[in-house]
Amino acid sequence: MAPRAQIQAVKAEFLDPTLYEDTGLSGVPRLSRGTLLGALSRAFDLAEGRKPGHAQRVAYIGVYLAGDLGLEPHRIEEVYFGCLLHDVGMAVMEPVTPPGIPPGRVRAGTVPGTNSACGTSAASWSEVIQSIARHCEAGSEVARRMGFGEAVSRAVLGHHDCWDGSGRPGALPGEQSPLISRIVALADRFESLLDAEAPPLALRRSGPAMLRDMAGRELDPDLAERMAVIASRDDFWLGLYDNDLGAGLMALNYGGVMSRDELFDLLGVIADIVDVRNGRAEGAGRRIAEMARKVALHCDMTERRADLLKVATLLHDIGTLGVPARYLRKPDILSVDEMSAVQMHPIYARDILGEVPGLGAAAWWVGCHHERVDGKGYPGMLEGSEVPAEAQIIGLCETFDALTNDRPYRRALPRSEAFEILRGLAGSRFDPYILARFESVAGPFDA
Repeated sequence: MAPRAQIQAVKAEFLDPTLYEDTGLSGVPRLSRGTLLGALSRAFDLAEGRKPGHAQRVAYIGVYLAGDLGLEPHRIEEVYFGCLLHDVGMAVMEPVTPPGIPPGRVRAGTVPGTNSACGTSAASWSEVIQSIARHCEAGSEVARRMGFGEAVSRAVLGHHDCWDGSGRPGALPGEQSPLISRIVALADRFESLLDAEAPPLALRRSGPAMLRDMAGRELDPDLAERMAVIASRDDFWLGLYDNDLGAGLMALNYGGVMSRDELFDLLGVIADIVDVRNGRAEGAGRRIAEMARKVALHCDMTERRADLLKVATLLHDIGTLGVPARYLRKPDILSVDEMSAVQMHPIYARDILGEVPGLGAAAWWVGCHHERVDGKGYPGMLEGSEVPAEAQIIGLCETFDALTNDRPYRRALPRSEAFEILRGLAGSRFDPYILARFESVAGPFDA
């Protein structure tokens, strides 16, 4: 295939009209915490190396069990958020897994001194236990920063704790551990069995016995027995493997509809997580998003449009959670394979945001924020007017912030030098009009 034909084929695959066809009037949708985090949880799956939908499946299992136990509605909501966020701590750290064990497959209650199957030493397992403790603690703190109460925070902290008190240092044994924590722990363990067993019908047969085998050691024996009974029901399995599982969970609208400022605050926490993952100083994502909003207004976009662009910019790098952190923080030039992995992040982000009701346009802008008007960008090699103005604003604000702040690969440049570099990109990377509007907002000279 000729190069031009190859480019057109890439574009045909990348240009998804359901995402980018928009009247230009869209604003920030009214979203519940449950809806937004239900979709964004897929980014946390990427960070841990899990199959997409892991957190959603854990939430389904946890909510089903909590409902079967007759818990009050607000307690079921706590289970839901505890399940969705249980692995959010992995987003701010690199997973540590012994050789020969797939990511996410280590259970805290089954860590031996040595593992003859994979030749893992006690020291290696000690690293795993420390990693488990760190990501539990980090995730618990993130849940607090998102505005969730102590029940959700403790559930995230204790989701690797075992009934017999083993596992994470400081784990509470037995009924000393809160019920919500025990439910989240069970839901996570059971979903891990799903991930390990194939086909699903095999677990349909063996699952109840495996749950009962873990009872009294890893799992609350009463909860394990209740879950074993649930695992014998057809409706449970039909719901778990429903193609619309994610949409069904998001439609529950747990957590209440957020105000505009509440939405920005929650997304700001997500942006902070991405900053840490990428080796940037926390607050970079918030700073870039606020600048993008100002530039949008100077480009004569409406307040509603500018707000939606701020939402997109706060999430523009969420796809980097699917890229190994060592690539993102590497001070040297990336290899071809490493660069290929990094260049997947706009697609990851686009697909994740595309699941959030009302964020189709934002998903498209995020997916295009590394495109260039000369057609040499990625991942779609769009050119000219094919590159949305909103995507250019995101890319421009991100580039300026990267130039004027320390990064793992370079020290910060003076603002005057950064503007000279950007002016050199007019007509190739960025539309000259948008660049001029940006400069009128940011100011061309050092203070």
